[in-house]
Amino acid sequence: MKLSIEQQPTQEGAYPQGEGNIEKNSDFEITGDFQRFNACNDIFARAQWDPRIHTAKAMNWFYSMLGLKVKYKSTDGYTQKDYALRNAGWVVANLMMERSAHLNRHDGFLDDIRGYMKEDGNKVPVASEEEISLQIKKAGKLFGADIVGITKIDLRWHYTHKFDAKTLSEKPNELSEELTNCIVIGTSMEYDVVQTYPSALAGTAPALGYSRDVFILQSLSQFIRNMGYKAVSSLNDSAQAIPYAIQAGLAEYGRNGLAITKDYGPRVRFGKIFTNLPLLHDVPQKFGVKEFCEICSKCADACPAKAIPFGMPTDQTHNQSNIKGIKKWTVDGEKCFSIWANQGTECGICVRVCPYNKSNDTWKDRAYFRFFRWLASTRGKRLALWLDDFLGFGVRKAPHLWWKEKEIKY
Repeated sequence: MKLSIEQQPTQEGAYPQGEGNIEKNSDFEITGDFQRFNACNDIFARAQWDPRIHTAKAMNWFYSMLGLKVKYKSTDGYTQKDYALRNAGWVVANLMMERSAHLNRHDGFLDDIRGYMKEDGNKVPVASEEEISLQIKKAGKLFGADIVGITKIDLRWHYTHKFDAKTLSEKPNELSEELTNCIVIGTSMEYDVVQTYPSALAGTAPALGYSRDVFILQSLSQFIRNMGYKAVSSLNDSAQAIPYAIQAGLAEYGRNGLAITKDYGPRVRFGKIFTNLPLLHDVPQKFGVKEFCEICSKCADACPAKAIPFGMPTDQTHNQSNIKGIKKWTVDGEKCFSIWANQGTECGICVRVCPYNKSNDTWKDRAYFRFFRWLASTRGKRLALWLDDFLGFGVRKAPHLWWKEKEIKY
């Protein structure tokens, strides 16, 4: 049966706490009325089946990701050249998504990514979980990941159901009980491109991030299978990335609803690999994000949709596109996506203006970021916020200036 407003997607009831270690040393507070999330309620899924979200502009946004029905403008950042670069960044991710269309699958976005080859019949012996974990991280970074963390599988973050875009209905989300660990990889987005948000040009940053993640996930998961163990790659599908990133010690949660990493701030795309390879788990790390976000509202102030909350974290939800039972800052996805649909590309302003969004291209950049991060974690956090404004961080770069830069950093 197709989904409708009258027939809401299936939602499981309360789920037992303590499956993973996210409660330890993190500010991700889970309440007693927690419910697992149904991927059919994701705002991008609702844009396809829910008439309240499903509009011509919303669908044109989807088409534009595939290079179809793109409406170019003369406005700086939205020209044919800007969209051409953005859509070029999507190529690898789109190829992966389309490879299984004949099987009614959307690899990486609605379904896990089919592996290239099955696991080897012989398993490489694991004498030390610590040693193999370090080797997995080394391999992940060799393939292009900027950060890699490991945690145990926590079913709270797995969707109750997947969304079937062909039939506009829900379908099972199954995970083998053999899989016990989750490897989380993070890929940074290019700082200078992110600074041009909002623009089609800036959309190249996440597009390229997704394409890079696909390559890394497929390569790293095949490495694991070649060693004789099971490995299932997941991009935006199957489970939520942010809780896993926090649980794996890669990030803290920010007011803008994003995972804030230590070295790249909010400009990171995450992917996951579920495996039965014995591994040593990382633990959540704190470096002061929640305390800083409590006195900073730059993302909420700058959000054109007013989708980002002010005040302190609560367990309040805005609509069915929010997960229930977590005390945190919750973004209104309906308001946020309306901006994306109206302008024909991602917004991203909340990433650009975040004080943790700093360049780390040079040693001076990295030194200042370390200084800012330290100051933001002390009683001097208001000084850090003032300094961020005084030095002009977060100001939009005109897209045409990015094109005119002669220095090639990449």
